[in-house]
Amino acid sequence: MKKASLVLFSILLLGVLGCEALNTENKKANSDDKIVKEDEEKIVKEDEEVKSLYTIDSYMKSVEENLEAKSETLISNIKELHKYTIYSKVELLDFVAFVDDPSEFNLSITMFSMDRQANEVFNEGKDSIIFAGSLGMIENVRYTHLLGNQTEDFWDFYEKNEKEINLAEKQAFATWVADCWKKADGQAILLPAYFSLHDDYESFDLKKNQWVTDDEKWSY
Repeated sequence: MKKASLVLFSILLLGVLGCEALNTENKKANSDDKIVKEDEEKIVKEDEEVKSLYTIDSYMKSVEENLEAKSETLISNIKELHKYTIYSKVELLDFVAFVDDPSEFNLSITMFSMDRQANEVFNEGKDSIIFAGSLGMIENVRYTHLLGNQTEDFWDFYEKNEKEINLAEKQAFATWVADCWKKADGQAILLPAYFSLHDDYESFDLKKNQWVTDDEKWSY
């Protein structure tokens, strides 16, 4: 009987020890899983930090700074308009921005003298002081630069945020031109004046500082 009790005690003791060992293994496994998960989260976070080299805010700051660096040139060229007598058939001035290749980040602006039928007006006389036609306001403004050799990362960022970036660029261009127009005393020119991107559906009214549709722009 005593021997049987000893055997039973031994079995119970082994069971307890086995459970403790199993619990220890489970805890260790859980701990290892936690470490692996933390490492994975750290890797993901590091990847996100690498991609965050380009953000919309940092990109637009670059755009605004590069435009500002060319402000004096644009202001000076707008001031030249005060020297002209604008042809009587001209009904509005249309500053149009051309971005021929977005991957080059180059912006050029040409001013066109227009009538309300959206036709360009030309000087029909011989007096060179009487102006009508088009004038180049500024050319090849490099409005941003890629950071180092991170071109692949940049285009990944750009493609993922293209719609938001395009809207932000458009507003930045309009704000810049409007600011230069104001500093060049453009308001002294009595004609309506607008800024737009080539082939866009709306324009920025430089007199009223607001976006207008094509219908509003060309209406009397």
